Amino acid sequence: MKTIFNLKNIDPMMQPLFLGKDLGVQRFDVIKYPVFKDLDSRQMMNFWRPEEIELKKDRNDFLEMSENEKFIFTSNLKYQTMLDSVICRGVPTLLEFVTNTELEACLMTWQFFEKIHSQSYSYIIQNVYPDSREVFGGIYDDKEIIKRAKVAIEDYNNLMGMACSKNSPKEIKKQIYMTIVSINILEAIRFYVSFICSFAFAENKKMVGNADIIKLIKRDEALHLYNTQEILKILNTIEEEGFTTVAKECEEDACKMFDSAAEEEKQWASYLFKDGSIIGLNEAVLHQYIDWLCHSRRKAIGLPYETGFKNPISGWTDSWMNSESVQVAPQEHEITSYKIGASKNDLDDMDFGGLKL
Repeated sequence: MKTIFNLKNIDPMMQPLFLGKDLGVQRFDVIKYPVFKDLDSRQMMNFWRPEEIELKKDRNDFLEMSENEKFIFTSNLKYQTMLDSVICRGVPTLLEFVTNTELEACLMTWQFFEKIHSQSYSYIIQNVYPDSREVFGGIYDDKEIIKRAKVAIEDYNNLMGMACSKNSPKEIKKQIYMTIVSINILEAIRFYVSFICSFAFAENKKMVGNADIIKLIKRDEALHLYNTQEILKILNTIEEEGFTTVAKECEEDACKMFDSAAEEEKQWASYLFKDGSIIGLNEAVLHQYIDWLCHSRRKAIGLPYETGFKNPISGWTDSWMNSESVQVAPQEHEITSYKIGASKNDLDDMDFGGLKL
């Protein structure tokens, strides 16, 4: 029977990443896999708040956009909101099976940052649109987004169902492995059409505040992607983790999952650009980019991949995609109070037990 706290003293150096003995005291003096402790530290060093970015100009930019540009921007924003909602709840499905303290801590921090991302999309929506409810409601009305949501949540739902099931250890291992691959694909591929569109708008001096926020989100997602790559690398190669056979058996399904995701993102690009393009970016270029991205990501986790693909948008995207170039501090951006949470009058009416606002 599983327990939230193991009353027996266990050796953390003998614990596998998954399906070992239940964890007891969270201790960080003995580290089996330093990469996860380092990743956790890097995530915490990157703390930021969306309110640090001013969006007043973005609101005016949006009003002056063509209908086609508004469709591309809004569709991507809704899609990103859905994806981060999924991953924010998807990452904790792994925690049920994690038995390594530094990986557990890393995943907890990861979830926290996904929450920041979800708050960021709400912040953008509240500042750019006159009625945020229409945008959020539109997520559920968009068949293309819901179709992708069904695919994105499948492995998390399957893994959740195994937490208290009577599945064999091998079946559980396979589902854990495929769920990590699914998370990797979400972080590695599914966000990037939307990211590139945001950066293309900013290159045209439109919605720059939004792009600054997306650049911060992309910086976080790069760490999350690296996290999944390191987990898979360990499971693929270290025998004592007990996943090497499972990894080989899952290889074909993992490749199919990558190919399906790439095709879905191409379809998304076609959907976005059905009535026109953005200056400097079109459907054909995005299709080429997705092919290059898919096989680059497969290579990174040891899956078979094809060569011959090139990144068609390297150059103008470099500064936007470079995670190390991101700098945000309150003094760099005026913090707006436009439609963020409650107004001061609302706060004045609340009872905070004597606390002065």
